[in-house]
Amino acid sequence: MKKLNILLQKWHFPVSLKYISLIAYIVLIATGLMAYATDAVFLKQLRNTNLGNLIVWSYWWPAIIILAIFFGRIWCMVCPVELITTFFSKIGLKCKRPKWLLSGWAITIFYILILFVGIQGFAIHRNPTFMAIYLLAIVAVSIVIGGIYEKNTFCRYVCPVGYLLGLYSRLSFFGWRVKDRNVCDNCKDKSCIHKKYQYNLNYKSCGVDLFPANITDNSDCILCAGCMKTCSNYQSQPNANRPNPQLTYIGFANDLFRLKPLKMAEMVFVLVVSGFVISEIWSEWSVTDKILDLLPDFILKPLSLSNNYLIGVLTGAIIFGLIPLIIWLLPFLASKILGASIKIKDYFLNYGIAFIPIIAAAHLDKAILKSTSRIPYFEHLFDDVTGVSSAKRIIDGEIVLQQNPFWLNIFVSVLLTLVIIVGIWLSIKVVKLLNQKQEQENTAKSYYLIPIVYGSIFIVMILAWRWV
Repeated sequence: MKKLNILLQKWHFPVSLKYISLIAYIVLIATGLMAYATDAVFLKQLRNTNLGNLIVWSYWWPAIIILAIFFGRIWCMVCPVELITTFFSKIGLKCKRPKWLLSGWAITIFYILILFVGIQGFAIHRNPTFMAIYLLAIVAVSIVIGGIYEKNTFCRYVCPVGYLLGLYSRLSFFGWRVKDRNVCDNCKDKSCIHKKYQYNLNYKSCGVDLFPANITDNSDCILCAGCMKTCSNYQSQPNANRPNPQLTYIGFANDLFRLKPLKMAEMVFVLVVSGFVISEIWSEWSVTDKILDLLPDFILKPLSLSNNYLIGVLTGAIIFGLIPLIIWLLPFLASKILGASIKIKDYFLNYGIAFIPIIAAAHLDKAILKSTSRIPYFEHLFDDVTGVSSAKRIIDGEIVLQQNPFWLNIFVSVLLTLVIIVGIWLSIKVVKLLNQKQEQENTAKSYYLIPIVYGSIFIVMILAWRWV
């Protein structure tokens, strides 16, 4: 950790990694745009043979999830979009942020649009061209937001990826903290938040409205290391204890056990994500995939809709919204039957935290499944980066994909099971701590339905699918 913090003080780190990831980002977009197709059978193979689509959804995205759970918002440290939006905020209008943007609802709505319109409507995860357009749309939004609002508005108040990573970072072993609060209290120049350095691309003051001495969790810091660099270089009075901010070991799930309540926009975001991961895991097995379709079919079939896009969006609303809402309400309704006095808003904002470790565990399981199941495609990936020719050859039987070895499948099954068990255990611990904090002895047991009901959705499916 000490060596990493020394490296973060260097002028070339981590900004050099942002430029490398920007080049990779451009390459992934280019390969996606070169593989347009509309045939569903062809796309089923093309999504795995196209370099851009395979890397983005099967390796880049899973890697971001895994890193967030163990190392916090480390992706933000090397994200190329942060580089882009920072540049445009430097030359932009620098308008003050409106209250609706500061509330967090912009991120939640943006994420819902991506899920309902992008994933369910256009299937951006299954079509390389749509994947590329999605990545370009993220860049476009970051440019617009950067060009209008002050500082690094996009990364904290608009980017849904950062929002999700901030939630998963509650489990992280590491966080950005100061070594000595007294150093910050006695600092006269406050270079880490000085407006003079706000629009630097490297040695910069905080662009996401944080004062390092006040950081107590991983939710918002994007780990750009700008405050460390300004603290080290722009000192009005030399101080051997500076730089003071640094990456620090804080202990596994330390932020989670602090029981910081969710904001309303965060709560809706978490609820939707809780439905999304159900869909992600259950769609892996044909049996549960059919079960998942039961409620959407029951609601939508009587409507006799013919527009596939509309059907997709409404199906997403049911799976990502209605189903998790029902699950979230069960423990609350049980507590009310037992005579609890807690208000529904307080329940959602406080006990919503207990869903986070299981959501993260399920997302981690999906990441493991994605990255391991796509290994056979790598043999032919670089022969045809667009994937068009390879997809045709697979469909025609000219390419026969190798199966993963038996030992790897067993290892994956064990890993999937253990990860969900840890997620459920963490959720139980959170509920226990919340019950102690809320002092609800008589009705407290009903809240254990959160890990029992929500956790069972995943553990039962995994045991039946991978072991029975």
